[in-house]
This record gives sequence, C-alpha cells and structure tokens, in this order.
Amino acid sequence: MIPFRMCYEKNRPRYRGKDTKTSTLFHMQVSMKRLLAHVSTKNELTQYLACKTLEKGRQKGLHVVVAWSSKCRATHKDMAYLDSDQEEADTKILLHAVDATASGAKSIKIFSPDTDVFVLALGRYPEICKDTSFVTGRGQRHRNIQLSPIFCALGAARMAALPGFHAWSGADVTGNFAFKGKLECWKAFLEADEECVAALADLGSTIFPTAGMFYAIEKLVCQLYLPKTKISSLKDLRWLLFRRKQAESERLPPTQAALRVAIKRAHYQAMIWA
Repeated sequence: MIPFRMCYEKNRPRYRGKDTKTSTLFHMQVSMKRLLAHVSTKNELTQYLACKTLEKGRQKGLHVVVAWSSKCRATHKDMAYLDSDQEEADTKILLHAVDATASGAKSIKIFSPDTDVFVLALGRYPEICKDTSFVTGRGQRHRNIQLSPIFCALGAARMAALPGFHAWSGADVTGNFAFKGKLECWKAFLEADEECVAALADLGSTIFPTAGMFYAIEKLVCQLYLPKTKISSLKDLRWLLFRRKQAESERLPPTQAALRVAIKRAHYQAMIWA
C-alpha cells in the first residue's frame, strides 16, 4: 500500500471577531495495482524507463532503440522518422522489425505473449528478414517459433490472408462465431478456395468492404457451418439446417445482416493492423 498525506482546512468558530482555520493531516492508502493502472502513472513510468534504458545503452556503447508513447529514440542515430501514434504496441513491433530489416539486420527475434503479434508477424514475413523467430511464453517457459517453415507450409497467399483471417474468426476486439472455435475456423480456412482466401487478404485494403468481399466471406462462413457444402447463401443454409433439425436456433449460422456487420468490424481492425 502507498500512503498519501493530504490536508484540508475547516472553519472554526469565530474568536474575537476573526475566523480561525486549522489543518488536519490524514493518510489515504492506495494499492500498488491501482496506482500503476492509472494512465498518468503508466505514461510517467514508461518515459522514465525509456530514458534510463537509453542512458545505460550510451554508457555501455550499445545500439539501443526505444519506443514509447508516440516517440522513438536510439543511442546511435536519429529515429524520429519512426515516431508513431499507433495506440497498440502490436503494430509498432512489426514497424521496427521491418525497419531493422531495411537497416541490414540478418536475424530478428520478436518477444511477445500476444497472438495478434504472432499473426501480424506471419502476415508481414515477406517484408522482414528470413531468419525471424517468434518467442512466446511467460517466466521461465519460452517457446521459439521459426516463421520460415510456416511460410513454406502455408504459401504466400494464405500468409497474406492471416491478419484478415484472425480478425474474421475472432481477435481481441472483433468477437467470434458462436460455438465455433479457432480450430474449426482454421480448418475452414485451409480448405477455402482462392476467392475466399483473397477476400480475407483484402480486408483492410479499401475504405469499405467490397461486394466481392461480402460474397466470398459469406461463402466461407457457409463452409464453416457445413463443410464441403456448395451453398454460398446464409439464408439458404440456415433454412437447410433448420429443416434437418441439425441445429438449434442459437447454433444456426448468423444472418446475412449480422455477418455484414461482423465483416465491417473485421475490415476496420485489419485496416488498423495494415
């Protein structure tokens, strides 16, 4: 607990025609968790750590690049061109990986426990050096994942579609399909035709989703709920599953109107990642 000393003044009875005031001191205790959760504390602490990291780097003659808030600074050169107002660190990490590759880096390790960063790294793999790995885990348990074998297994088209797939199937802010987990969505993605894969890759590349994107992703959702189906309309699929009594109402695919809203949300998220 962090003690704070506060004082306030209160009026006392008049004495010989004059107001008298007194100060009272008391302690208010705030937990460390609550203190660190405050926006101002986070900003001040981040700036302090960034400055100290740069200071230590200069003392030891190291090439250190530090990014915080909207700033980017380094010990060995001017990095102001990488100043960015992106709110999330996810996209900033990839920004620095691409810049490090352009500066001649031959090997890059990306440390993060976040799935979003892993997906974005795979989507940007053609722009970063070939010897790039993703290190995830917490504490003493870490896993080093090389990106090159994944790229060879999936191919360029599906790698480019991964950010769109992640936004469509359920990221932190986009929601997901009821009773359909990532594994089922992944299987549908691997079996999807070129049109569906291209539609996912195009998410975020235009101001608004195109009619072609809506059509192809609707077809993909139909295949998610009924693998190998030739049906490409959610209206027809919902009626088919309802007639067969294969799905209760809450397990039916979304309506076309609901899916269009979900696609727009995924499109916006992919646009932020782009």
